[in-house]
Amino acid sequence: MLARHHSLFSILASAATGALAKPFHTGRSTDSGSTFSSIVVFGDSFSDNGNGSYRISNGTWPLVPPYYQGHFSNGPVWPQYLASNLSIPLYDYATGGATTSNSLIQGYTGPESTIPVPAVTDQLSSFLSGVSPQGTSLNASSSSSSSSSSPGGDFTTPLFVVWAGANDIFFNPNISAAQSYLEIAAATASLLAAYPAGHVLTVASPDLSRLPYGFYADELTRSQLTSFTDLLAALLADGARLSAGVDHVDLRALFASFEYYGQPQSYGFAPLEGAPGANGTYTQCDHVQDMVYWDEYQKQGDSSKLKCTK
Repeated sequence: MLARHHSLFSILASAATGALAKPFHTGRSTDSGSTFSSIVVFGDSFSDNGNGSYRISNGTWPLVPPYYQGHFSNGPVWPQYLASNLSIPLYDYATGGATTSNSLIQGYTGPESTIPVPAVTDQLSSFLSGVSPQGTSLNASSSSSSSSSSPGGDFTTPLFVVWAGANDIFFNPNISAAQSYLEIAAATASLLAAYPAGHVLTVASPDLSRLPYGFYADELTRSQLTSFTDLLAALLADGARLSAGVDHVDLRALFASFEYYGQPQSYGFAPLEGAPGANGTYTQCDHVQDMVYWDEYQKQGDSSKLKCTK
């Protein structure tokens, strides 16, 4: 369901001093001499680069065009920019529609959300079992970062990114943030147990009630979305502070200052139109480059680029 943050790594890097639970070195080489040998991403359509929903649906969803090469966006997604910026291989397991755990709540993709997808826990199991994001054996050719100068399959000092949880409450409004957090925490622990030299970055989503879907939902739904977002962010931040090898980025404050509903024209965008998602269907904007959001859930590229400069 969720997705596009063009060059989001620029946001994460520029905001590190204010948003991270503890100092986080975003460059390939750090002052201490440590490096990231590769980036491995687990999550939902915020991070899906075409290896997830598009592959699982046999190339039927997201629809191409108007979506870009199986991405839930009108262009590349943030992990691709991050891997390029760091010149390291990318292994992106994120899948549109994914929840934190299918034992908690099953996630789905497709135009009617009827195709079951692997949750973050399943994505992690595939990686630890040596299965690539493409569903083949994990090796040097599994990386989707063609611009990388590093050989594929290098997991000596990997950077793991876990960004998930939003689909938990979208698919089941009775799910608690604590339940979602426990699944993410377990995934984080498993990654560090398997790769002690690795580093994990957890990400808290912007306020879900501020998506076009949430903005036009009823007051109770908006309240539930905000409460879920806030509590999950707090739990993830606390978990990072207490865990060696784990850092956290909270995107709530970064996007809260961007008044894309009240004053979109001041940022060069058109006002939001209609009531997205109100009739149960989800459609793309006709004039996407003028809008902040690409559809009911996904930001379009220029809106995220703008945020990177603020």
